[in-house]
Amino acid sequence: MKRKYFLYAFALTVLPLQAQDIYKVEQFSGEDLNGTARFVGMGGAMNALGADLSAIGTNPASIGLFRRNDVSLSGSVTTQPNALSLYNIDKSRASFDQLGFVYSTRIGGSSIKYLNFGFNYQKRRNFKSFIGLDGVDLGGLSQSMEMANLGSIYGKAKGDLAKRQTYVSPIAEVGYLGYLIDPDASGNLKPVNATKAYYQRAQHGGIQQYDFNVSMNYKDRIFAGLTFGFYNVNMNSYTLYSEDILDPGGSGQTQPYKMSNEQALTGNGFDVKAGVIFRPVENDPFRIGFSVSTPIWFSLTGNNLLLTHSPFTKPTEKDPGYATDDFDYNIRTPWKFNISLGTTVGNFLALDAEYEYKDYSGSSISYPDYNSLDPWTGISNNYQDKALKGEINRYLKGVSTFRLGAEARFAPGWFARLGYNYVSSPFSKDAFLNLFPNAGTSYGDSESILYQTGTDYVNLGDINRFTCGLGWHDKSFYVDLAYQYQAQKGDLYFFQVPVNSTEYRTNALKPQKIDLNRHNVLLTFGFKF
Repeated sequence: MKRKYFLYAFALTVLPLQAQDIYKVEQFSGEDLNGTARFVGMGGAMNALGADLSAIGTNPASIGLFRRNDVSLSGSVTTQPNALSLYNIDKSRASFDQLGFVYSTRIGGSSIKYLNFGFNYQKRRNFKSFIGLDGVDLGGLSQSMEMANLGSIYGKAKGDLAKRQTYVSPIAEVGYLGYLIDPDASGNLKPVNATKAYYQRAQHGGIQQYDFNVSMNYKDRIFAGLTFGFYNVNMNSYTLYSEDILDPGGSGQTQPYKMSNEQALTGNGFDVKAGVIFRPVENDPFRIGFSVSTPIWFSLTGNNLLLTHSPFTKPTEKDPGYATDDFDYNIRTPWKFNISLGTTVGNFLALDAEYEYKDYSGSSISYPDYNSLDPWTGISNNYQDKALKGEINRYLKGVSTFRLGAEARFAPGWFARLGYNYVSSPFSKDAFLNLFPNAGTSYGDSESILYQTGTDYVNLGDINRFTCGLGWHDKSFYVDLAYQYQAQKGDLYFFQVPVNSTEYRTNALKPQKIDLNRHNVLLTFGFKF
């Protein structure tokens, strides 16, 4: 049977949508350890000690400890040793990471000793990563099995796929049009079997953070600050997945099947952060810090390009694919709370320890309701994706972060630093990429059904960061150098095939253990006046 094609590789009909899921929520809710070299060298544990520009985004009160104007500039080189170099993109890449200043104003004859204003740019997340796996044994499983499951969700897959009714998974339809899933005499979709898989993924871009701060010093005992944060998003990824498919005729021969998926995502965000640092005992160096950050409200626009090559496509037919036009949606990240303790010993040692908590299940995804668009303000209401909210509640959890940092003066003007971070995983053990999140629920159809053009996902493990640094400071100029080693592993799944109909969350496909460790060297130049 010849199948009607709704989209061709070189004559693209457009779907105005872009993927979002619990894994996108994690990407936008997490953050890297980045900023000035002093901040990184101490593991980011400076929210009670203060007086560093990068702490503007974690405890705004830290800017209140400045007594002089300060300008700093930072850059880094990051290496992912186990990465696959693709398309002339090297495993090591340079990055411009931080630029900021503080304007400190002394207030005479007042209990408020200093009123400070600050600005800081830094890269919140660096998405550059590369993964490559070759010749992975699939044990007969195939991506086409997930295509068949997606196409059969409503029990009338053959009619849906042929007529292209409203809520049909693009992945299921591509499989149908490429003869990877074929209806049998009863109308059930029959997948193919595969022997080996090949996977490549390259991702680049990031989230840039711009913080504007006002803070004050009250009697050298209470420091308070407020930071307004603005974010810019620019993210691109390319995934190439292929399988050696067994001949359905039983010859034992294999034929290649390929799927490429390109995604682009842009947008912006906004949040507010407030913090305080206080000395419980006057003239004692011990201090306590507390800060709270509102959710970041991200407004995002994305598009996808999905192309496939099937060995079963007729010579007179084109390989099917999909392209999505620009689509707008919103991600709201969780609230963040931080408590920190810090002290100094004489003029030669500074110590800081802190705990931070974010409940990722408090995140949400929504869409702008353009029917409510105000023609004067250009503002519209939003409506939440309740099915995806159910996925977020089920598979994302609270994340705890512990930070330790120390700085020692070992010679006049010279400082050595050490730091450590532990960040718990945001994913439940049974988390998976559910491409039909409303199936089996009372929720209406999730719009995400239409935008998903990939089946792969990675369940990230805990993060351990080890840092050290060296600094030289004179009365005005300073130079700081930091090294960071981040250790993290993940479970990569090419697709989701349930063990059986009652254990749909358990994937029959074994995960591929991937190593996401990376090294980072960061350099900061600064000037105080």
